[in-house]
This record gives sequence, structure tokens and C-alpha cells, in this order.
Amino acid sequence: MKHHLLALVACATTTLAWANPDFKNVPPSMQKSLHGISAAQFDGGVLRAQMNKPEVTELVYNTFVFHNICAQQWHDPAQFARLGLTRVELFNAAGTQGFAFDARGDVCEEMGKLGKNFRTFIGKYTQACSASTCPPQR
Repeated sequence: MKHHLLALVACATTTLAWANPDFKNVPPSMQKSLHGISAAQFDGGVLRAQMNKPEVTELVYNTFVFHNICAQQWHDPAQFARLGLTRVELFNAAGTQGFAFDARGDVCEEMGKLGKNFRTFIGKYTQACSASTCPPQR
């Protein structure tokens, strides 16, 4: 019985740790859209997020930008504008590989217009990141 209780407590602790990602300076309105993120920091208009995956594929990254970032702009443009988001960096669990999305201006708004191929569109505003750094915004 004692071992079962210990296993249950360990499982609950792991679940709570998983359910409470490490967010630093991330506004509550932005936190709501960061599903699947284990850690994030928002500083100077840049959101640097980390997923608990060994690799961030282009598909995962594109889906994240579309559903977690730009969809927030489409649902509440005024609130999104107040965030002052200029760039989104998404890294793997080790923080060594990922992508950066240029979120300045009306990029998300333009992508939301009907008829846009979101993968091609996101690709135009994306840079690959490695060794825990992303190239400067163009």
C-alpha cells in the first residue's frame, strides 16, 4: 500500500510540473495560447518558447505559429497589438534547434486573409535557429 501511495504522489507531482510551464514575463493573455510549451520568456517584444520535444519540425513550428500565435491576433486584434510582439522563437527541449518568426506589423493579419497558403507564407517570415541562437531579424 505504501508503494502505491508513493507512486501516486510521484505521478501527481510529475503531472503538476508538466501542467505548470515556466513562464517569465509572459502576459496572461499570451499564456492561454501557449499549449504544449514547457518554458517561455517574453522580453522586448520577443517571445522565446521551448517545447518538450527533441526536435522542432517545420510542421510543428508552422502549426504553432498559425494556431498559437496568429490565431490570437485574429480573435482579438486590439489585445494582440498591445502585446507588442515582434518575434517568436520556438526551440526544442535542449534549446539548440528551432525557428524564429517575424511577427512585426500586420504579418498575422495578412496570413488570416482567405486564400493564403499558411506554410508558404510563414516560410517567408521564418529563419532557422541553431546552437541556442537565432539570426537577427531582417
